[in-house]
Amino acid sequence: MSKCLGCGITLQDTDKNGLGYTPKLSNDYCERCFKTIHYNKEIKVDNIDNDKIIKKINKLNLFTFYLTDFLSLNNNVINNFKKITNPKILVINKCDIIPINLKLEHLEENIRNIYNISDEVIFISAKNNLYLNYLKNLINYYKEVIFCGETSSGKSTLINNLIGTNLTTSKYQNTTLDFIKIKRDDYVIYDTPGLNILKRDNYDKIKVITKKLSNDYVLEVDDLKIKGTSNITLFISDKSVVKSKKEDLKLDYVIKIDKPTDILFKNGFIFLKDNNININKDLERRNSIIK
Repeated sequence: MSKCLGCGITLQDTDKNGLGYTPKLSNDYCERCFKTIHYNKEIKVDNIDNDKIIKKINKLNLFTFYLTDFLSLNNNVINNFKKITNPKILVINKCDIIPINLKLEHLEENIRNIYNISDEVIFISAKNNLYLNYLKNLINYYKEVIFCGETSSGKSTLINNLIGTNLTTSKYQNTTLDFIKIKRDDYVIYDTPGLNILKRDNYDKIKVITKKLSNDYVLEVDDLKIKGTSNITLFISDKSVVKSKKEDLKLDYVIKIDKPTDILFKNGFIFLKDNNININKDLERRNSIIK
């Protein structure tokens, strides 16, 4: 049976509410992809089973590119990367919007050390075609490779820019629904469904905001509340809303540190050099990747 060229799902013409539906089986795209491409319309699907995808990736036993981005790095992402038993490389997308004062070489070293990664780590920009030649060389060398990573990490955009395919891309999550096998004369590429890690807003830029906290005011970043007396720096999505208001509010979680630390949340992270802060939820933290 034919598969949708956009998302890889098997085409069907019997269930209008089911995945893969198309009025004509001779069509190249399912109705979901057609509406996404032509009308920028989101049609939500159930969550993807991460472990099932990783198991299938490992079964193929091919060189694997794992795609993520700077604001998405967290323990869940790295744990999924480490579950892949194939020869692999961690590809950090959207390097063009990383603040210019952060040197990529320094970030790479910190990421490898903090997350104990022995595999190679590289930075690219799929959107602006930056540093893609190395990926092309690896594809030509291995001949058959897999691209995977979180949903909305830019896998399909990257593959389209690397080899000129027409995979469906959008700002929405779970665009690719099944493994898509792309054959060329000299190589084969598999595009895979995006892994669901943490649902966050898609973003175009990284905002860097430095704030001096006060115990009389609550700093709000989306649904995160912060109090204290420290200086903090926010590395956040351009979609995040930051505001401060005077409020007598007790925040239950105390972050105590004695060295530069990143506190991770939905749309970015807080860089804290020293001192303590109070927040309204229990969040992941790590030794800072920017120091």
